Amino acid sequence: MLVRLDAREDEDEADLDGEPSEPPAPSAARAPQWLVDFRSNSGRGFYQSLGDHAVLLAERSTDHLLVSFDNLSSARDEAMDRNPWGYDFVARNGWSQLGVLAFRPSWFRDEALFAEMRRLADAGLFRRFRRVTMTGTSMGGYAACAFASLVPGCDVIAFSPQSTLSKKLVPWEQRFSIGRKADWSGPFADGAEESRGARKVWLVYDPHFDADGRHVRRFDAPNAIPLPARYSGHKSALFLRRAGILSTIMRQAVTDELTPASFQTACRQGRNMPWFVNGLANRIIERRRAGLIPRLVAALGGTEASPLARQIQQRAIKAGLISRSPRPRRGKERRAEAKASGPTGEAGIWEGFRAQERADTPADLPWQPMARG
Repeated sequence: MLVRLDAREDEDEADLDGEPSEPPAPSAARAPQWLVDFRSNSGRGFYQSLGDHAVLLAERSTDHLLVSFDNLSSARDEAMDRNPWGYDFVARNGWSQLGVLAFRPSWFRDEALFAEMRRLADAGLFRRFRRVTMTGTSMGGYAACAFASLVPGCDVIAFSPQSTLSKKLVPWEQRFSIGRKADWSGPFADGAEESRGARKVWLVYDPHFDADGRHVRRFDAPNAIPLPARYSGHKSALFLRRAGILSTIMRQAVTDELTPASFQTACRQGRNMPWFVNGLANRIIERRRAGLIPRLVAALGGTEASPLARQIQQRAIKAGLISRSPRPRRGKERRAEAKASGPTGEAGIWEGFRAQERADTPADLPWQPMARG
C-alpha cells in the first residue's frame, strides 16, 4: 500500500509524538491536556489569549524549554481541546514548553503576538532556562527561525521551513497564497536574517524539492546546518514520523546530541518506506535513467514478488523509459538477476546502484548516497 500525501501541499499534519497518548478520563474528555495537567498540579504555567494567536507556557523544569509554533493543519483545526504542537512528547520528556498556537493561517504576522513575545523576552523568561530550542514545521518552521532573534544562543530545528513570504525577498515563491497576502513589512519578517544569532539552526528539508530548497539556501550564516531528508517532499516532519524517527531526532536536537551523521543514520529507517521508494523512482524516471529501473525493481524483490516494483515498472513503461514489461521469469532467473544486482531490501536499494554511480558525474547523480556504517 502506497503512502498517500494530502492534496494540500502547504500542510503538514505531523505531530512530534509518534506514540499513542493515554486516553483522557471521561471528565476531562473535552479539556485540552495542558489544562488537565494544570488542574492536576502536574504542571504550572499560563495561557495568554491574543486573538488570532495564543501563548501557552507549561513549566516543568529549568533545564530545557522547547518553543513550538503551530503549522497550517493546526491553525485550521477548530477543536477546543487543542494542545501546542508536540505537547505530549515534550511532557513525557519532562521539558518545559512555550507553545505558540495559531488560529488563522497568517504566518504569525500579528502585532499582538510580536508585542507578547518581546514582553516575555524582556521579562527574562528565556533566560530562566539552561537551553532553549525553537521548532516548527512549514509555517511553524518559518516562525521558529524568525523569532530566534529574541533568544540569542538558542537552537532551532525547522522542518521544511519558509525563510519568508515577503514578495520582495522571495518573488519566486508561488505557494501559500494566504501567507503571501500578509503584511511582511514589520519585524521578524525574514527567518534567514533573524536566526543569525542562534547557536545552531537545523534545517530539515528534501534537497530534491526545489521549492523548499530555495528557502534553505537563503540561510547562509555559519550556524545554518541543512539536514537532507531525501524524497520526503514538503512534509519532511510527517515523513520522519512515518519512519518512526521524528521523536528521536527531536530528542537529539534538544539535548545537543544531533549531528548530520546521526541524522543520516536515523534516516536509513525510512529507505524501505513506499513513500521513499516512490520518490526515488520518480526521480529516476524524471532523469531518464533507464538503466536504474531494473536495479530498483530487483532490489524490491522483482515484479512477481512486489506490487510496488510492478507499479514502478509500469510507470517507467508509461513514461517511455523502458519499452515493455519483460516476460515472467522463473525462480532461477530471478535469483540470478538478484545476485547480479546485489543484495535485496535496504542494502539492495542503495548498494545495487554503486556501479552506475561510479559511471556518472557528480552533477548527474539521481541522488547523493549516504555512506554506510
